[in-house]
Amino acid sequence: MKLKTTLFICLTALFAYQIQAQCTGAQFQEVNGIAVIEAESVDGPGWAQRSSQSGYTGSGYNSYEGTNYFGSPGNNIVTYTVRINTPGTYRFQWRNKIGVLASSNASTEHNDSWLKFPDASDFYGLRGNSRVYPKGSGKTPNPEGASGGGWFKVYTNTINWSWSTQTSDFDPHQVYAVFNSPGVYRIQVSGRSNGHLIDRMVLHRTSISASSAQSLSRTQTNCDGSSTPPPPPPPPPPPSGENNAPTVSITSPSNGQNFNTGSNITVSLNASDSDGSISKHQIFVNNVLKDTDGANYSAYTMTNAAAGSYAIRATVTDNGGKTASSTVNITVGGGGSPPPPPPPPPSGENNAPTVSITNPADGQNFNTGSTVTVGVSASDSDGSIAKHQVYVNGALKDTDGANYTAHQISNIAAGSYAIRVTVTDNEGATASATVNITVGSGNPPPPPPPPPTGGNNPPVVSITSPNNGQNFAVGSNVSVGLSASDSDGSVVKHQIFVNNVLRDTDGTFFTPYVISNIAAGSYAIRATVTDNDGATTSATVNITVGSGNPPPPPPPPSGGGVTFSLINASTNSVVSTLSNGSNISSPNDKNIRANSSFSGTKSVYFRLSGRLNRVWTENTAPYALYADNGGNYVGVNFPSGSYTLLAEAWSGSNRTGTKLGSATINFTAGTSTAKSAIGQVYVYPNPVKDGRFSVKVPEEVVGDVFYSLISTSGAEVETGKISVDRAGDNAEFNLDSFDNKNNGVYYLILQSKGSSFTVPLIKK
Repeated sequence: MKLKTTLFICLTALFAYQIQAQCTGAQFQEVNGIAVIEAESVDGPGWAQRSSQSGYTGSGYNSYEGTNYFGSPGNNIVTYTVRINTPGTYRFQWRNKIGVLASSNASTEHNDSWLKFPDASDFYGLRGNSRVYPKGSGKTPNPEGASGGGWFKVYTNTINWSWSTQTSDFDPHQVYAVFNSPGVYRIQVSGRSNGHLIDRMVLHRTSISASSAQSLSRTQTNCDGSSTPPPPPPPPPPPSGENNAPTVSITSPSNGQNFNTGSNITVSLNASDSDGSISKHQIFVNNVLKDTDGANYSAYTMTNAAAGSYAIRATVTDNGGKTASSTVNITVGGGGSPPPPPPPPPSGENNAPTVSITNPADGQNFNTGSTVTVGVSASDSDGSIAKHQVYVNGALKDTDGANYTAHQISNIAAGSYAIRVTVTDNEGATASATVNITVGSGNPPPPPPPPPTGGNNPPVVSITSPNNGQNFAVGSNVSVGLSASDSDGSVVKHQIFVNNVLRDTDGTFFTPYVISNIAAGSYAIRATVTDNDGATTSATVNITVGSGNPPPPPPPPSGGGVTFSLINASTNSVVSTLSNGSNISSPNDKNIRANSSFSGTKSVYFRLSGRLNRVWTENTAPYALYADNGGNYVGVNFPSGSYTLLAEAWSGSNRTGTKLGSATINFTAGTSTAKSAIGQVYVYPNPVKDGRFSVKVPEEVVGDVFYSLISTSGAEVETGKISVDRAGDNAEFNLDSFDNKNNGVYYLILQSKGSSFTVPLIKK
């Protein structure tokens, strides 16, 4: 009996040793093709484990609270080690959230971190047939935007918790890693944007659907030393000549279905193969490949669909190489033309809007120092919401136009708070909702005594990035970071000046200002802060870009370089030459072709911004923005508005080799009387200092005038309606949302009785 007991103890110890040996150096493991990691289970410098934001899994989430490292990956690293049992290709996703909401462009700030797989056999981004590799990996092509040292910038454009995991700016690619052999591999996350939150991460083989891997019912796959058998191999292809073709049908949308402009349209499939398996799923929209999946199909979604007609084709390929397709035709916004705005209700019968505060809850209590986010749900049954306002204890704290960005009360002090939200519809009617919350004990501490008269200490400020004397490459994005404080009060305003021109103004909370695509030259960057008693302090750094002196512009290439032609897609004929300031008066079923006079052009890269946005590379002539099939152009409908179009000619395919030349134009689409508007429509004052200005309109414009204010990138600032009571009256504007926008050029589009006028505004 003693011998048996001793033997049992030895075997148990040996088994425990084998388990420990298998997990040496690994915290987590892949099980049946999936590894699940709770981000907060590993900490690192600059990262904090938090649980104040609701909706997390596990015990909380990792919150990056260190310095912004927009251009230098490899700082404040968190390392996760994973044992891969089954070699192969894996997709990487993380569940993340924007934890700090900027006063403008909230979905593009505080939204990213650096990611690296230093031990993987391959690490890349994939979108359809396009593949990108991180800079510094020795492979090309590289992603748009920031990258370096083998790190990808991985971002989300969704404020709330989501599985949005993308790399390459304006051209989102999904993230993949390849592991050629079993072993322990590192996943490294490096701090980039303060306020980016990561809840959990998953690695899953491409044979497993993304939706299955994302299931929150899955638990963390800790490394326990067990081994898992590899998945069974796919069924062999049938003998030559005996393979039956697969079948596929599109279950949604329905053929002939119509959707509202701006809808999100999800394409669902039903596919099978009677004598094998489906190995590939592809979705084409108007003959352009939009999505490719392997054996498991993840539903493709057309987001914010523009008005027009669409042919959606699904093609599946089986393991023997045979294919099958199914097509449905749908329309958006009435089949090609955006619907006109709804008529205003009869005078005196306008229904008031409705509004509710979705967060916080009435009576809710928060810890002192918390961040309280104000969520709003608002609608108008017979029109639209034109303005959102947030008041805290009777003081106006935030004003947005038609689109509301959640207001945040950061580092909230102890006390009682009444939060009121007021919305205004396009007829001027208002509605309000109020919630009352407490922080701490609910009784605020007494305010600090005011400083003695004449004894206010001024604030202090320093520019933490860039460094004084630093040099940048032409085309870099230079982020301006600050550190500011006030010993006897608070900082209430932050301003950034570049070469003595005011470029950015923030209130109490500063969001780093970014100089994008910076040109060669010398720059003086000055930060000025103002405290609650009106005292100011400034700090200045000087930087250079390139050699420090802007190079002379290159001479225009012989033959015109890159030019644009407007194409009628129904006849494949040239309508006109498209140049800077052109208007597409009949914008339906059109395409735009880039013409390159450079010999050796192998590809043309396009970037369109405005009411439609598109990033596209064409590798064969004709080089068309929305592609073609052997010269048969794909037609699209351009919604009315302003656009900016860039085209670059390259000596290699897929935007590789040498850039031979480029051209950028601004144009408008839709009914336009811009020619007469030059002499008939005036704005004063122009330049505009805030949102208050007057517009002199033609005498024939009387009654309701609908307006849209957009930036040069096509981003909508505010929309609404004003009334001109008598012929010759001026249209008076007071746009609160415009007051907080950056300086630059904007466009005011006015529409009345079928006429449209576009007026440039300069904000200084």
